[in-house]
Amino acid sequence: MDNSIIITTIIVSQYKAGLGMLRQAIEKIPLEQWNNEEYNNPNWQIAYHILWGVKFYLGANPECYIPWENAIDGAESLGGSQDWENPDEGVVVEGSHTKEELFAFIDDIENNLQHAVETLPLDQDSGFEWYPYTRLELHINSIRHIQHHTAQLIERQKEKRMTGFPWWADQNPPQEW
Repeated sequence: MDNSIIITTIIVSQYKAGLGMLRQAIEKIPLEQWNNEEYNNPNWQIAYHILWGVKFYLGANPECYIPWENAIDGAESLGGSQDWENPDEGVVVEGSHTKEELFAFIDDIENNLQHAVETLPLDQDSGFEWYPYTRLELHINSIRHIQHHTAQLIERQKEKRMTGFPWWADQNPPQEW
């Protein structure tokens, strides 16, 4: 088997595992905590931010980005202190997404994932000037981004004494030691 096919298969598998962990985290968030004001960014918005980022960076470049059909303007921004984290300072997010809507967004990403990863050569530039590395490294960075914010959602629930968040969410859980 060609090395690029092996690497592509691994990348797709790891995206799906990360998105599976996100799906599990979303499922466990109680509805009363889904869109509350306890944190600067509600749980739904962090989950949306993750999915927006995956869809955005699976594209060839910023100019090629086609928003998800149910996008809420500005919801992708978590309002960080860096210009690239908060490009539209002062944006007011109107509305919220339901869990079911975000599950549909996950499904949409997963249904197009294989094609998106295969389409752009892994050894070419990322296509995003603020990420001056290869497409392969961009995929790894995007998977880390999924894990980072999914862990944030999980930690919020663990603070409330919720348990049962396995770190694997794919068809290949680790074997017994």
